[in-house]
Amino acid sequence: MTRPLLLSALILAATAIGGGSDAWAQSNGGARALAPGVKVEVAPAPGSGSAPAAGKVDETALRYYARIGDGERMEAEIARLRALDPGWEPPKDLFAPQPAATGVDESPFWSLLSAGKVAEARAAIAEQRRKSPSWQPSDKLLQELDLAESAGRIRSASDTKRWQEVVDAAAAQPEAVACNRLDNAWRLAEAYAELKQTDRAFDTYKTIVTTCPKAKERRDTIFKASRHLSPERLRELSALGATANPATGEDYSAVRSAEAELETGRLLERLGNAKPGALSAADLSRVQGIVRDKQDADGAIALGWYFQKQKNFAEAQGWFTQANEWTPSDKAAEGLVLAYNGLGDKAQARAAAAPWKGKSSRIDQALKAVDPPRGPAGPGGGRSAPQGPSELDRALARHDFAACISIIRGTIAKSGPTAALLQQRGWCLLELKRPSEAEAAFAEAQTLAAREPAKGGASATGTAPGKAGSRSPAASGLPQTATPAQENAYGQAIARLATGDVTGLTRDLPRANLTATQRAEIRASLMATEAGRALEDKRYNDVLRLLDARKELEPEPRNLGIVRGWALYNLMRFDEAYVQFKSIDDRLSTEESREGLSTAWKTIYHDW
Repeated sequence: MTRPLLLSALILAATAIGGGSDAWAQSNGGARALAPGVKVEVAPAPGSGSAPAAGKVDETALRYYARIGDGERMEAEIARLRALDPGWEPPKDLFAPQPAATGVDESPFWSLLSAGKVAEARAAIAEQRRKSPSWQPSDKLLQELDLAESAGRIRSASDTKRWQEVVDAAAAQPEAVACNRLDNAWRLAEAYAELKQTDRAFDTYKTIVTTCPKAKERRDTIFKASRHLSPERLRELSALGATANPATGEDYSAVRSAEAELETGRLLERLGNAKPGALSAADLSRVQGIVRDKQDADGAIALGWYFQKQKNFAEAQGWFTQANEWTPSDKAAEGLVLAYNGLGDKAQARAAAAPWKGKSSRIDQALKAVDPPRGPAGPGGGRSAPQGPSELDRALARHDFAACISIIRGTIAKSGPTAALLQQRGWCLLELKRPSEAEAAFAEAQTLAAREPAKGGASATGTAPGKAGSRSPAASGLPQTATPAQENAYGQAIARLATGDVTGLTRDLPRANLTATQRAEIRASLMATEAGRALEDKRYNDVLRLLDARKELEPEPRNLGIVRGWALYNLMRFDEAYVQFKSIDDRLSTEESREGLSTAWKTIYHDW
């Protein structure tokens, strides 16, 4: 037994609404299916706003949806009317021209309602009643206005985290959380979860995935629920969503794949934090299969490091190679260098490093393990002998930035400061999210470098660790000819960016001692920051202008692609926003890309 209304278990228990188990599946059979974006020439809706005769269902909204070509709502309305009267069938003249009728044309009120202008619709109805005192709006129009207002209360309470008000508003108007208002249903479930009523949250999600017919709606619900439910309950939810009340033409394999994606994320997180051998053979096999199926380069790198920690260099080399084939990067190459070195194949390690040598600090650090620096053999210093990587090199290679700070502090206490050590300290402080201290370290390095003798033009200062997400000179492909002064100025600029000193940095940038490449990267970062602020200030055209200008300097990263999508969405360029979010989600599906894609999709389908 399915229900046309999407309610929590509490509301379901108190609401006596029935419906055949095939109600959703049959909804396509009585009317013309309308794909999103397809315009269909249909006849005008009936002019009369009077309520239907007693004993008959009210087809007012159905005919309006048919007239404007809103297939989603039309089919949902067919399902709703069938649930109210199982013997009812959609009228054969649904798309035929309707004869003019006496009375008031309600189309303007429906148009305002469809645009989300509920208050304006109420005002227009009141004005019409003033002009025509004997006229009464149709029951269906009034009902939809009530629903729209209730939905607005749910959204407002949810946005301001007034969770009990969300629950109360949904209980007062259950239809406001129906499948055709899925966002409200998700908000209800979230409210239960925030109120620590986990069972009710689960029941709400369960009602969605067993009642709403579309596979995408069920899939998105699994992702929403993942924020609030345990993995065990999530698996139960996925199983129900993939099997319960199937609708004709829907492929529910996407529902099961959603749970698999979430499981993969959990496993990859465990890979990064696990001690060698900590994952079971079954879990390891599962994540390997999923990474291969999705050709997920980041997942392959995570597997490579997992095996590298176990000193299983052959397996690590295989995964790093696979990652590099799927998406070449210095992260994959770094793993290859160290894996080949662990296998004793230094020639292959150097070959893997060659495309990135001098362009990525993570590669330059990794090469120190392959070809250890040479230093003076003894007090005479006339001959050189091989030396292994220093303690600092090893800390940087394993991305232990706290150890980096400790080692530099000890070295300075023992031998005194150098510009190179102070600069390296600045980069490690940045990695530890301590930008104010980092800026001071770079400034001190700058002062000391000015007093130290020049060392051949090329930089002799420290190198940034090149951790993913850092903006180190080497990792950015900056030329090795940058002077120590330029590298320290660059470090200070990055630190100021991290502290939010956008105005001051913008003012000082033209006079800063930076290379052309460094200056371009800082400009790109400033534009990205300004684009984020413009989005917060709802200056959406400025967001696009800034992002377009930034793309001329360097490729747009994923996070700014999401910002671009929301700017397009808020400019009501919904189709472009959908394409933007989908292109990002197709490359790697995450919670933020799925949120944008789902919101744009629902808006295109007029989901109010």
